[in-house]
Amino acid sequence: MGRTASDAAQAPIDEHPWHGYALAVLAVAAGLLLRFLLTPLLGQQGPYLILALSVVLAALYGGFGPAMLATALGTMVGTYLFVGTRPGWESVLEPQNITRTLLFIAIGVSISVIGGRLKASRRALRATISELRRSNRAKDQVLATVAHEIRNPLSALATANEVLQRSTTNPARVAWAAEIVGRQVKQIARMSDELMDTSKVLHGKIDMEMAPLDLREVLGQALDQSDALIASKQHRLTPDIPGTHAPVRGDAGRLVQVFANLLNNAAKYTPPGGSIALTLSGADAAWKVTITDNGQGFDQGGGDELFEPFVQAPGVAATETSGLGLGLAIVKRIVDLHGGSVMAQSAGAGSGATFTVVLPALPAATQ
Repeated sequence: MGRTASDAAQAPIDEHPWHGYALAVLAVAAGLLLRFLLTPLLGQQGPYLILALSVVLAALYGGFGPAMLATALGTMVGTYLFVGTRPGWESVLEPQNITRTLLFIAIGVSISVIGGRLKASRRALRATISELRRSNRAKDQVLATVAHEIRNPLSALATANEVLQRSTTNPARVAWAAEIVGRQVKQIARMSDELMDTSKVLHGKIDMEMAPLDLREVLGQALDQSDALIASKQHRLTPDIPGTHAPVRGDAGRLVQVFANLLNNAAKYTPPGGSIALTLSGADAAWKVTITDNGQGFDQGGGDELFEPFVQAPGVAATETSGLGLGLAIVKRIVDLHGGSVMAQSAGAGSGATFTVVLPALPAATQ
């Protein structure tokens, strides 16, 4: 979908609003010049006719503010030069001239309002088009990602099938092939579950069983779920969870999913023998959970992109645990549904990463 000439001209004005005001001044200057050149033909008739076109041009490309500027300039200069028998203010206060001036001002204000709404509509349309383009790219990325991720288990299944066909009398080879089949089927099932879960979460089609919770217990369950992966990578885990009650209102299962996902990501994207720290802190209004690792990190300013569906950290090789890049998208949506926020920070590639989740604290009166 290409941009029209109007879109191309509008973009610089939206990026630099002063361009719209400069255009308004130039439009009024051009209108005044043209009106002056036509004075022998028009005389004192229609002193604001051409200036109205200047207001229209300013409104079309600049919006409300530039159009109002064009109206003000056109009123002052046009009244001085073209209202009355000669330039000046002597005849401006005559009833017929006051009427013409007020009519031009009313027309200018009306055009300015319409121009402002038109500009807002164009901006909304461009945002919609941009979102559609992004959705289209995401769709293509979904197909490419799923095709790529499913190819590895299918290849392993094909190999296991060949082994089973050739080694029906060899128990060891049959057991080896069966183990491969089981593992790869689980991987495909996991990817299918991720896709289904993402669809439900991102479209808000999940049932949230909200209840008062102790965030310490949620973090404890998340640590239990992540313990095997962290231990297999020989990471040093440092939890810092206070002994005081940390009340929040939320869905226990979904919050465990959030923090287990973040811990698993820290474990997966940190070289063996790395360090992971989990810290819970808070005040009266909110609780903050930070998970910090010394792993591969990511480029500065790239944290927001990681929460988009099907986006993985740069340089992550496709493995049985790499997934489809849906985990952080699910994390963000679940946290949003709890009225919280999540952010990712890194000083750059190889500098580790910090993920921070903030959840509203449960008021004491409702605990």
